[in-house]
Amino acid sequence: ASTPTPPGASDDVEEMATAYFQKIYTSEQSIGEVVEMLKRFKTSGNAKENEIFACMVHNLFDEYRFFSKYPEKELRITGILFGTLIQEQLVSSITLGIALRYVLEALRKPPSPPGSTSSSGKMFEFGMFALEQFKGRLHEWPQYCSHIVQIPHLKEGYAELVAEIEAAMLDSQNRAAGQGTPGSQAANSVSATPPREPIQSAGFSAAPASSSKSGGTLELLTPVIPLDMKPRVAEFGPGLGRAVTEGKDEEKEEDTPPDKVLDRVQFLINNLAPSNVEAKAKELKVLLDPKYFGWLGHFLVVKRISTQANYHSLYLTLLDQLGEYGKGLVEKILE
Repeated sequence: ASTPTPPGASDDVEEMATAYFQKIYTSEQSIGEVVEMLKRFKTSGNAKENEIFACMVHNLFDEYRFFSKYPEKELRITGILFGTLIQEQLVSSITLGIALRYVLEALRKPPSPPGSTSSSGKMFEFGMFALEQFKGRLHEWPQYCSHIVQIPHLKEGYAELVAEIEAAMLDSQNRAAGQGTPGSQAANSVSATPPREPIQSAGFSAAPASSSKSGGTLELLTPVIPLDMKPRVAEFGPGLGRAVTEGKDEEKEEDTPPDKVLDRVQFLINNLAPSNVEAKAKELKVLLDPKYFGWLGHFLVVKRISTQANYHSLYLTLLDQLGEYGKGLVEKILE
């Protein structure tokens, strides 16, 4: 499916990003070669390469809604590439949270009945291809693992995989117990205070900081989408931060809610805390019509996400609490 050129990406960057994807799907380049290229592009310091990296990540995430229509070969390649981005830490922070959420959402889709192919079955296949690539990092996110092993059709038809994931959960617990830190038990729940360094991806808490060689936390790694023009380095992930490049504090032309509602929503966001995020999410559902998600997404990116790295887990938890209602908001943040 064709995707619009991400704001901030020039037409030639979009064309080059598309060309690299075509090389993967026509087997001109292996997934491994493209991943190594993306690693170079992400950290090269070259503005054009940074933009190509950001554009490729954006387009891959934007295509998620079309995966159920992909042919088998392209679906397999895409799932492997998606999962490898997670495994190789090419996505981080908010972007990593959304990537993990997409994989979990896909795994929850019912597999195709034997001898047939369904849209939900294709999404499940994508999830399985992706998950296979980053199983080595699952011990970092025990809470995420607990969501996966509770999926009924996985427990019934993929007992070996479930056992493997449960072993990763046990490994995480053993690592935490081995450290004997007072706070290790709280690592699988939303903390009572905003986190300083560990980031909870989409509400799935990271294991304690010593739980892996890479630090065990969802660290704020190299940025992904440009936040300024000099130099254009990457930040956040697909689409996040783009609004910042398009004018400092200028509001995009989005449908804005009535002043009374706008003030209440801004007050709600300003007073968001781990202890009240569930209640605030319920309040927001009643308060804001989804037609204003464009405005809210822009407000969150420009005024909050781009400037408050320590609170990323809080905003991810809010998105989780919004459930189905909040899906449109996630899309607005990504577009």
